[in-house]
Amino acid sequence: MSEYEASPFEAATASTFQSMIENRMRVFLEEARWESVALFSSEGLLMAKGGASTAYEEEVLLEFAFSLLETARLTGNELPIKEITLKGKERKTLVFRYFNALNDELILAAVVSGRKGYKRALNNLIKEIQNLS
Repeated sequence: MSEYEASPFEAATASTFQSMIENRMRVFLEEARWESVALFSSEGLLMAKGGASTAYEEEVLLEFAFSLLETARLTGNELPIKEITLKGKERKTLVFRYFNALNDELILAAVVSGRKGYKRALNNLIKEIQNLS
């Protein structure tokens, strides 16, 4: 096994984690809290995803998330940022949440449509992710 391959246990654990998070994402998708949501590691790896936005693909969300992450880091500890929202096209809102879990700084990126409340759903999803770590 090369140094970059995950052991069978690590791969199974990652797969179980991904399945659990994606199941929770689907519950919130069914409630129409968001069109799509994606969880990224600090290295840009897609860890879990749910739904599909017609306006913003996950690659676009990843690019936004990382460009904004650098902006958030520039503010330092004096002005810690945990969420950045952008008003997008077609009455969509892009939401980027930055939080710590699994010994990493994770990014939850969601495409929200209309006026549906999303904050509580994102907070609950983040708590579940943190509890799994």
